Amino acid sequence: MGKVKKLSGFRAVYGPVRAHDLPAYLSAGCRATPEMRRKTFTFRERAVLIPVELVQALKPALLVMLAFFLLSGFGGSAGYGTNLGHQGPWSVLAILSALFAGAVLTPFLLPWVPGRAFSLKGGILGLASAWGLILLRENFSGNGFHPLEGLAWLLLLPAIAAYLAMNFTGASTYTSLSGVKKEMRWAVPLEIAGGAAGLICWISARFL
Repeated sequence: MGKVKKLSGFRAVYGPVRAHDLPAYLSAGCRATPEMRRKTFTFRERAVLIPVELVQALKPALLVMLAFFLLSGFGGSAGYGTNLGHQGPWSVLAILSALFAGAVLTPFLLPWVPGRAFSLKGGILGLASAWGLILLRENFSGNGFHPLEGLAWLLLLPAIAAYLAMNFTGASTYTSLSGVKKEMRWAVPLEIAGGAAGLICWISARFL
């Protein structure tokens, strides 16, 4: 505070972290309790941030789902309409599961998913969603994915979920700009590589 006074001529008073505590802080004569100095990031506090992240992610996700749905009709032994009806819904469900893993499950399960990097946490949950999708397809339809298409989802879904989870760093209470930049330097190239490889596998599976 002395340095602020010396440089600016004004006396600095450090209040509470949350605006909610300002009335109590002022009533106590501008004295902050230890609780006022601490910012929590509880389950409820993480949950209220999800709708904003989800709405932002949903706009491009709708375009991606539409593209995958329409492209699902190409290839295969059947006609376009038959392929579309058989493969299209599974493609949409796959993208939805990645969206759910990255933008919803990652904030919900943040303290319990292994790893420090948000992208790693999202990638783990994206991989779990891909395995869940593959098992659901096998058990629901009795006819699993083509091995190359299964590999495509195992690459694509973690990449999408990792990217979406990494966006949540801006809403967290403990990440730093330098840490986020460091994570982006290695995570973004991996996400691009995984997404590109998965897309190539998915397109190739349409014609095998």
